[in-house]
Amino acid sequence: MRKEGIDVVIVNGVVPLRFSPKIIVNHGVFTAGKLYRWVAKLLYRRYDAVVCVSNKLRSEVRSNLGVDCRVVPLPMKLDLYKPASPGERENVVMHIGTRPIKNPQISIEAIKILRRHGYNVKLVMIGAPIGIPSDEAVEFRSGLMESEKLELLCKAKALILPSSYEALPYVILEAMACGTPAVVSSAVPEEVIINGYNSIRVNSYDPRDYADALESLLRNEELWLRLHSNGLKFVKQFNHISVTRKYLDIIGEVYDG
Repeated sequence: MRKEGIDVVIVNGVVPLRFSPKIIVNHGVFTAGKLYRWVAKLLYRRYDAVVCVSNKLRSEVRSNLGVDCRVVPLPMKLDLYKPASPGERENVVMHIGTRPIKNPQISIEAIKILRRHGYNVKLVMIGAPIGIPSDEAVEFRSGLMESEKLELLCKAKALILPSSYEALPYVILEAMACGTPAVVSSAVPEEVIINGYNSIRVNSYDPRDYADALESLLRNEELWLRLHSNGLKFVKQFNHISVTRKYLDIIGEVYDG
C-alpha cells in the first residue's frame, strides 16, 4: 500500500495491518464468536480510529470490545433508486435475506395469513435457497443483480424485516430510497425507524402481528402515502456526499494526531 502511494486505509472488518494511518468500520458484533472478540480487542487498539454505523452499535462495541467509536452511517447513492408511483406498485411484499437471523419463516407465515384474509399479495424472498419451493404465495429469488433487486424493491408495496438483530440494516435505507414502507422488528435501531413516521415497528416475533401491520398498509392508502413520502425525505441524510464529508473529517483528525 505504501508502494502504491495510499494515504489512508478504511477497513471493513478486522484485518491486521502494519500500515498507518488506518480506520476500521464495524457493521455489527452480535453474531461474533469468542475468538473474533478476542482478536478484535487486540487489533482495534492498533487502529487510528474506529467507526460504528449506528449509536446502537457504538454501545455494543464499547461493551463487547472495550473500545469507543465515532458514529458514521452507511452511505447511499440516492440517484440509483427509481421509486415507482403508487399506481405502478405491484401486490408484492419483499423480504431480503434468508439467514436464520433474518427470520424468513415469520415473513412466510405473515403472507399466508394475509392471503387467508383475502389479500392478493405475494412475498418475494431474495437470498440463498432455504429448501421451500416457490408457490402462488411465496416466490424465492437468488442470484439477482443489484439493479434487478432494486427494481423489485422500488415496485413493491412493502418490505418486511423481522430480524433478530440489526446494527444498521442497509435494506431499510434502500426501501426508504425506493419509497417503499417497511414493517420491521424491534431489533432495528430507533435512529433509522421512527414508528408511524417512516415505517412500522412490530414489538414481537409473532407472524400475526406482522400480518396486521402489513394489512394496515394495504388497506389504508393515507398511511401508505405518508410512510412513502416521509421515508424519501428521511433517507436524504444518508446521502453519500454527506457521509463522505464525515470520513474526511476523521481522516483530517487522524493526520493531525
